[in-house]
Amino acid sequence: MKLKRIIPCVVGLSLSLFASLSPAEDLGNYGNTWSIQEQDAIDMIKGRLTQMEKKGQLKKFWEDYRQKQLSNLENPKPLPGITTATGPRVWTFDPTYTYPDNVKDHLGNILVPAGTKINPLDYTALSKSIVFIDGRDERQVAYAKKRIDANPRDKVVLVAGSFLKLDRAWHRPVYFDQQGILVHHFGIKRVPAVLSQKGKLLQIEEFAP
Repeated sequence: MKLKRIIPCVVGLSLSLFASLSPAEDLGNYGNTWSIQEQDAIDMIKGRLTQMEKKGQLKKFWEDYRQKQLSNLENPKPLPGITTATGPRVWTFDPTYTYPDNVKDHLGNILVPAGTKINPLDYTALSKSIVFIDGRDERQVAYAKKRIDANPRDKVVLVAGSFLKLDRAWHRPVYFDQQGILVHHFGIKRVPAVLSQKGKLLQIEEFAP
């Protein structure tokens, strides 16, 4: 019974990887930056903004900042190290999690012993495939569009290119693998690649576009 109380947490932790799909964002810097370690640093920033406003620079500051964020959203930086597949490659990924330490409740009772193995796919299913593509490659974009037309539940994840452009063109959500969390976790180095469930394992297939 205690183990059942922990399982939802493990499942949620595993599937939370997919929650990382979001626009790539790089806030960057504008002019000087300050290390906010003391309260007077806040006053320093306020003073700097006041000076910029008096000099008529504040409006330009915010406009430049806004344009930079819009540009980052429209054209996020490509994930480094991801290339175009030149041939087929298929492998499986075991999502089983092994507890390295005992999991205890607030009274010190052991809920899950160290070494316990839990496969989230024993308790939930990946009901869709995840299609990873380079959004700058028209061949990969065409493949992804054909696939989601045939399988509307599938999700498209970009490793490069404008997800917003495809989002608008396809009238459905398209995602970007922020910081490469998914491709690194599943060992994807070439695209297009498709991740799907095969029994109690996840299968990743790369192939030439």
